Amino acid sequence: MKSVLFKQNLAFVALSLFVGLGAGAVCGVFGAVLDKIVPYARANFSVNVWFMPLAGLFTAAIFRLFGDGRQGMGAVFAAANGKGRGVGLRTVAFQFAGTWSAHLLCASVGREGAAVQIGAAIGGSVGKSVPVAGADRVLLVAGMAAGFSALFMTPLAAFFFALEVTFCGKLRPQLWLPSLLASFSACFAARLIGAAPHAGRAEMLVFEWTLLPKTIALGALCGLAGLCFSLCRKLFGRFFADSVRNPFVRVAAAGVLLACLLYLAHGGRYSGLGTELISDAEGGGQLYAYDWILKILFTAATLGAGFIGGEVTTMFAAGATLGAALSSALGIPPEFAAALGYAAVFGASTRTLIAPVFLGAEIFGFSMFPWMALACLFARVFGFGQSVYGLRRPKFLPLALRAQRRAFLPVAQKLY
Repeated sequence: MKSVLFKQNLAFVALSLFVGLGAGAVCGVFGAVLDKIVPYARANFSVNVWFMPLAGLFTAAIFRLFGDGRQGMGAVFAAANGKGRGVGLRTVAFQFAGTWSAHLLCASVGREGAAVQIGAAIGGSVGKSVPVAGADRVLLVAGMAAGFSALFMTPLAAFFFALEVTFCGKLRPQLWLPSLLASFSACFAARLIGAAPHAGRAEMLVFEWTLLPKTIALGALCGLAGLCFSLCRKLFGRFFADSVRNPFVRVAAAGVLLACLLYLAHGGRYSGLGTELISDAEGGGQLYAYDWILKILFTAATLGAGFIGGEVTTMFAAGATLGAALSSALGIPPEFAAALGYAAVFGASTRTLIAPVFLGAEIFGFSMFPWMALACLFARVFGFGQSVYGLRRPKFLPLALRAQRRAFLPVAQKLY
C-alpha cells in the first residue's frame, strides 16, 4: 500500500511539473502578446473603440459555432469539485482569441480568467490522459495555479488562489504539492519567455499604533468596494440576459453603448486592464475620486454583456485608485494606501484571504506582509461573503457576519 501511494505521489510530482511548464509557456505567450496589444489599443483608442462590438460578436460566434458548453470559470470550479466534465483544450483557443480581440478593441476587461481557464484546460486534459486515480481533478487545480502564476508572476499567491476559490477556503492537503510545484514551474517557464512581474511601489512605514485603525478602516472600505464589484457583476449579467435573449444582439448593442460611454469618460481612461490607473495611483499621477467605481462599473457591464477576459487586473486598478483616493482622509501616504487597496479589493471580490495577502507581499515586498494581512482580513469580512465568480456561500459563517448580512444586505441575499 505504501509503495503504491509513493508511486502515485511521484507520478503527481512529475505530472505537476509537466503541467506547470506547459501552462506557463502557453500563458507566457498569451501574456506577452497581450502586453503588446494593450499599449497599441491605448494609442489608437479613438479609432479602435468604435469597433468594440465586433469583438463581442466574434466571441459570441466562436462559442456558438465551436463551443461545447463547458466554458467559463463556473465549469472549472464544477470540474474541480467532481461535478462537471471540465474544460476542453479548445478553450485555450477561445480564450486567446476572445481576450486578445476584446483588448485590441478597448474593452474594459482583465486577463486572469483566460489564463486560469487555459491552465485548467491543459491540466485537466493531461489528467484525463494518464491512468492515475483522481489525476484529472488534481491536475486541473494545479493548472489553475499555473495559469495565474504565469500571468502575474506570483507563485505563492497563485497556489493559494487556486485552492481558495475552488474549494471555498478549504485547503485540501492532497492538492498542496501538485499545485505548488505547478505554480513555481509555470512562473519559471513564463520568465524564460520574458514575462516580468508588476514592480509595485510602496514605502514601508515605521510602526505606529495609530496606523492600525487606519489600516483597518481602509480594509473595511476596500471590502465594501469588493462587495460592490461582486454585486454589480451579477446585476449586469442578469440585466443583459433578461433584456435581450439573443446573445449576438445583446453583445452588439452593449458594445455600442459601452464604446460611447468609454469615449466620453476621459477619452478611454477606463478601457483595457487599468494598468495606467495603477501607475497613477502608485506614482502620484492624476487621479479622480470616482476612478475606482467607474472601473468597476465598466468591467462588470462589459463582462455581463458577454465579453471575456477576467476581472482581477481591473480589481487591482480599482483597489489601487480607491486606496490612493482615501489616503489623504486617513492620513497615510498614497503609495502605501494604494498597495493595500491593490490586494484588499482583490481579496474581497474573489472571497479569498490568504491569496491576496501573499500577492501583496510578493509584489510590494514581504515587509508589507503584516499590513496586507490586516487590511485583507477586514476586507474579507466586509465583503460579506460575495464573489464575482458566483461561488457557493460557506456553510459555516461567523455569527457576527451572518447578522451583518441579514441586517445590511437583503438585496445580496436575494441575488445569491
